[in-house]
Amino acid sequence: MKKFILVIVSIITFNLSAQDSHTGYYSNAFILSSGSNPAAFPEANMVIGIPGLSNVSYGLQWPLSLNEVFEKGADDSLRVNFPSVISNMGEQDAFYLDGRHQILHFGLKIGRNKNVFAYFGDEIVTDFSLRVSGNLIDYFSTGNANFLNRQMNFDDERFEVSVYNSFYVGAAVNVNEKLNVGARLKALTGMTNVNTKQLHLGFYTDSTSIPAFETSLQADVLLQTSGMGLISDSLDFNPLLNTGFAFDFGATYKYNEQLEFSFALNDIGRINWADENNEYYTTDGQVEYIIEGLTQSSSGSEDLEAQIEEITDSLLTTMELVKSSTSYTTTLNSNLFLGARYQWNEKHSFSMLFHSRKNFIQRFNVYTLGYQYQMSESLQCLGSYQNFNGISNVGAGVVWSPGPLQFHLIFDNMLIADVFDAKNLSVQMGLSFHFSKKR
Repeated sequence: MKKFILVIVSIITFNLSAQDSHTGYYSNAFILSSGSNPAAFPEANMVIGIPGLSNVSYGLQWPLSLNEVFEKGADDSLRVNFPSVISNMGEQDAFYLDGRHQILHFGLKIGRNKNVFAYFGDEIVTDFSLRVSGNLIDYFSTGNANFLNRQMNFDDERFEVSVYNSFYVGAAVNVNEKLNVGARLKALTGMTNVNTKQLHLGFYTDSTSIPAFETSLQADVLLQTSGMGLISDSLDFNPLLNTGFAFDFGATYKYNEQLEFSFALNDIGRINWADENNEYYTTDGQVEYIIEGLTQSSSGSEDLEAQIEEITDSLLTTMELVKSSTSYTTTLNSNLFLGARYQWNEKHSFSMLFHSRKNFIQRFNVYTLGYQYQMSESLQCLGSYQNFNGISNVGAGVVWSPGPLQFHLIFDNMLIADVFDAKNLSVQMGLSFHFSKKR
């Protein structure tokens, strides 16, 4: 358990760069546009990302706001409001933290007509997902007395962590005045992975049993992990053995001087986690343990502490996870972008964006309405309204391009000012050089 806690802490404190670039998708920040759509074509002949700083951001989403989790007591102390947590938390709600930290990026226009932009780069990708259903919280917070003679099965709980390095090469081609196409190939090296391949918990309390309220527990668990040597004292780990590949492709089409459409499908690929780096934890099928309760007579001579200790020891022995090792494969969380932009005049443009991302077995959808204002030749201001699966956000940002330097700073959730009602946060910033730009 200590290892898994260290994994979570190391991920949360990691510098993240979310690919969920919504406000910046149609901005002048080429690093953001290219990261979401490999068909993005720069105005500059050469683009160089400042190592480690070309795109750095933090982004996360959680299912409950602080106002939904806590309530103020009569003594002004904060307490967990379990009824509120249970009523506001659905079976598919989860905590998501996904990001990318770009280490380097270099691109150059090539060809007689400079109609091909070829580039390469490297980034570290983090995907963190944790799902705990409201039903499980309800069961443990209210006790099994409310669920007598009912088989309670919990199968929606999931925990997945994946950290890997992605070295990519790509090209965007200006086919003609209307059409751009692009593709990107990625060589992946897995660093850390935790994956609940199988997680089933079952409880049944029988009110008619002798002794009364006999409770049976069932468990069927298969937990896959890789790279635990990174956070342990042994460091017995070779990340070069965890290999994979992925690809992105996209296109932009300029219908006329004002209207443009775009499409991108990213992160189609998988990683094979080698046997030498892995640890499996499994119950080896479903196991069951029956709790017959505690014995307490009127004389009170029984040692309740000893009984509890005996039950705990027996439960841990029965439910103990068997440790083994074997290779396994995980797929990446794919991203789909569909966008449209209307250029009203030289200063004002409006955009629409649909972003669908895979998490667990479902899609996480974001709808964005954007506005781009070219305040001056070097300064662009951005605004957006976003809907994250029913959660409304307002985004804002700036792109400043004095000479060859380009700086972007974007907040994809300005409503974080009301921190007690906020359910997500995304902040992006970066620095890059753009040489031989068209004015």
